Amino acid sequence: MSDRQHRFLAWLDRSVMWTGVPAMAAGTQRKRHLRWPPVVALVLASGGLIWCVTNPAHSYWIGSVLIIVGFSIANLMPIWGPLRRFSERADEFERQQRRDSLLVGLTTVALAGFVGIWLTVSLMAMQIWSAAVAQQELISFAFYMMALFGAVPTLHASWHTRPLADEDERC
Repeated sequence: MSDRQHRFLAWLDRSVMWTGVPAMAAGTQRKRHLRWPPVVALVLASGGLIWCVTNPAHSYWIGSVLIIVGFSIANLMPIWGPLRRFSERADEFERQQRRDSLLVGLTTVALAGFVGIWLTVSLMAMQIWSAAVAQQELISFAFYMMALFGAVPTLHASWHTRPLADEDERC
């Protein structure tokens, strides 16, 4: 094999390693502190929910798109975030961090569910929303709650601890 082919293959190997897919497949993926992507996901989803609640009759699709984009970003948070999955080995600190973050996420979802259900019931009782509009709002609200559950634990774990410096920076 020529030197040029060897350099090209080495470049391909480095580019594949850069993506993180081989580390993800091997289960040795480096966990990162994601501080701003969960905030972006929550802002988009919250803005979409506010848009859906304030504009239930017309241009409802704008709010739905914002919620779905926030939901999609939030679904990626557990993959690259600082929390380990339940199937991975974790030490006592990581288990406590995962437990605390998931409890904060569940509390946030429970509070949002409580407020959302009472808001829906009260607006239907005052005959501001019809049954069809309430059904539409509850679907959007369900996606919002799933976005909350995807982003809030990662957000809590990322802001609760300080990231360690990379090994290259320590040397």
